[in-house]
Order: sequence, then C-alpha cells, then structure tokens
Amino acid sequence: MIRQESEKVEFKSSFGEWKEIIITLCGFANKNGGTVIVGFDDAGNPTNLKIGKNTIEDFVNKLKTNTDPVLYPSINRKTFALGEIVEINIPKSDYKPVFAFGRAYTRIGKNTIQLSAQEIRELAKMYSIPDFDRQKTNIKIQDFDIDEHLIKKLNDKYFDLPEKNLAENLLKHLNVFKNEYVLNAGYLCFVKNNQLFKNAHIKAARFKGDKPVDFIDMQDFTGNIIRIIEDSLNFIKKHINRSVIIKDRPERIEEWDYPMPALREAIINAVVHRNYFDKGNIQIRIFDNSLEIWSPGKLPKEIDINDIENTNRSIPSNQLIADIFHEIKYIEAWGTGLLRIIEYSKQFGLKKPVFSHIQSAFVIKFLKNIEGINEGINEGIKHLYELIKENQGKNTSDLARLMNKSPKTLERWLSELKKQGKIIFKGSKKTGGYYCITLNPKLCS
Repeated sequence: MIRQESEKVEFKSSFGEWKEIIITLCGFANKNGGTVIVGFDDAGNPTNLKIGKNTIEDFVNKLKTNTDPVLYPSINRKTFALGEIVEINIPKSDYKPVFAFGRAYTRIGKNTIQLSAQEIRELAKMYSIPDFDRQKTNIKIQDFDIDEHLIKKLNDKYFDLPEKNLAENLLKHLNVFKNEYVLNAGYLCFVKNNQLFKNAHIKAARFKGDKPVDFIDMQDFTGNIIRIIEDSLNFIKKHINRSVIIKDRPERIEEWDYPMPALREAIINAVVHRNYFDKGNIQIRIFDNSLEIWSPGKLPKEIDINDIENTNRSIPSNQLIADIFHEIKYIEAWGTGLLRIIEYSKQFGLKKPVFSHIQSAFVIKFLKNIEGINEGINEGIKHLYELIKENQGKNTSDLARLMNKSPKTLERWLSELKKQGKIIFKGSKKTGGYYCITLNPKLCS
C-alpha cells in the first residue's frame, strides 16, 4: 500500500499535533476539501497510535472553539497495523474564508500556507456576492423595457392582479425588484429583448451528420428566458421529422423524432438551473441521429449524475428564477424534472437519455429511435396511399399540402408506391395527378 501526502491528504503522527491538524483542516476547507490521517508519520509509516478514551471528543471541542465558521468534519476511527488511525475528512466550505486561531489558511500542493490580507479580502468578496438572480440591475422599474404582452398573458392565466400598474404589481408580487431597481431574475424573465446578459441567449443549430462541424441552420434566441423556451422548441420542430400515424382511431396522430414534453422539460431545466456567472450559452445541437442540450454549469454536488433515477432532491441554482417558474406552472418544486425527462423518453419508446458533464457543462443527449423512424416512414407511405384513394388525380404539391410534408418527402414515398404497383400518374406534369390502380385498373391498360 502506497501512502503519500498531497493537496488533499496530510499525515499527522498523533493528536499531540492538534493545532497543526486544525490549521490543515482550515486550509482544506478554504480550497477543495481533504483528509487528515492521524497515525502516520510524514513518510506514510504507521506510528501504532493508541487513542485515549476522550481524545477524539477533546479534539472536536478544540476544533469548534478555534475555527470560524465552525468546521464539522466526518471522523472515522480504524484499527491499523499494531495500533489505530483516525481519518478526519472535511469538504470544501461554502462559507469562505474559514479561520483557524484567527488566521485563514489554504492548501498549496502538500503545504498549508497562511493567506495574505489581500487574499482574504478577495476570498471574502467572492463568497459574499449574492446569488446571480438576486443581484440588482442598474435599471429602474419606470425605465424597464418590459414584455407587456407576456405580463398580461401570465396575469390572465395565473395571477389576476389589477390591470392598473400591472407590470409593477406583478414584479412586486414576484419579489423581483429592490429599491426601485429590477433584479436580474426579473430582467431575464420579463424583458422584451435581452441585451444586458447575452450569455442568457439560447443558441440552436442543426448540423449535417453527427458531429458539430457542418451547419445546416443556426439561430440565436434573445428574448426573455420564458419566451425563448418556446422559440427554441419551434426551431427544433423545424429540423426534426414528424410522422403522421394512422392507427385504429379516426383521428390522425402526429409523432416527432423525440418526445416534445421531454425536450421542453430539458430546456426549462437548463434555463432555470444553469450557472449564470458562466459566460457560455445554453446550446441546442441537432444531429442526424441525436439531439443534445448543453447547459453551463454542473449538477449540484449532492446529485449523483450516475444515479439520477434514484434522485429527487430540489436544489435550485437560481432560487428566485425557480420561484417564478414555479408560480407560472413551468416547474414543480420537487426536483422531479430530470426524472420526468427519463419517463417521457421511456413512454415514447426511446432509450434513456445520456446525462454527462462535459467541459463544465451539464449535457442531456437524446438518441433517435432508428426503428421508429422506419416505422414512421412506412406509416407515412400507408397514409399517402389512403389519401390518394380518397383524392384521385391530386398532384405532388396537393398531396404534400394535405399531409403537411415537404414535396421532396412525398416524391420519395410516391416513388415507393409506384414501385409497389399501387399507384400511377396520368396526364401532363402541370395538370396530371396520381390514381390508385386497384380503383382504376383501366388506367393501366
């Protein structure tokens, strides 16, 4: 067994070095967390430590007395070699800087060093900044270019506030302005055209093939984050296939390559929970056989990306934005968004989406069901044949309009029906049309 110290591991021979242990834990807390192992010397050899009855309790009391904010490590006592060891683990602190004996420390390599006054000020400034969505813009309510149409629509559907001073009343109801200034959450949700935070725009692109190299189409959506959700979905609909399925029902059933409720949930999840301090944009990447949604920032550390199906914690990265989306019924407050994405995909017959962290972004990848595509095409051809039987003499453009399909798609399907000997084209290119052979056998004579 190889044992050596590192930026996240420190050895101490015994609790006689309790001051040094506390200082090291402080350094770990101000950096990336770490573990002090008591019972090894600097070379990693066991010291055959014998731990007294009240040793650990006394150490914990000293730790509480001499750290600010107080550190609460996990402590694991083990039998090792001819004695014992104690593993003291401390995570990265969410409240920095942490002080030990009135001084702040950090971890650099294998060493614990004291922070300078300037470093303490910078650390304190970094961790005293309020959440992004609760910060104030420099825009006063009376100067806010608000999306009045959206405000009225939301009020009619969800709030029923008085029409007089409606915009101001709604912002006040949602707690999105302070001292007459609009907060970031209010700006992002209700501005008519977002020019202040361009990283909150959504970028969408359709690529040729399955790599982000050759663009077929791209678009940036720059409105408020409520509107651009629907705008993004409309872009997706423009660039994926839709099949008209005729089953044992009188009505037509339309199916897309991917379940729209799952895509909508994924985009909402990205908008609400992304890291707005990150300068990157949410990206929607549409490929031939997959669709990806990239959201700046990773999942909270409490959520295991490899076990999402067994996780239903709600840990909003932007609580105020999440509150607004909850008020307008876009999200629930139970942390079930990712679970619904999985369930929608299963119900649709797709594989479970792939969840991953790539380049400090959370990525959801939907995989197209190739078998489903072939089935959809076959169903489309069947529907086209039935349509020709009911509409004798229609040309390609007429049939494409009736099926809401492109003429190119119809040409492929018509070619297949002609190969099968089910239809025939009669007349000139301008005035002719397609006929069902079984209903018009004389046309073939």
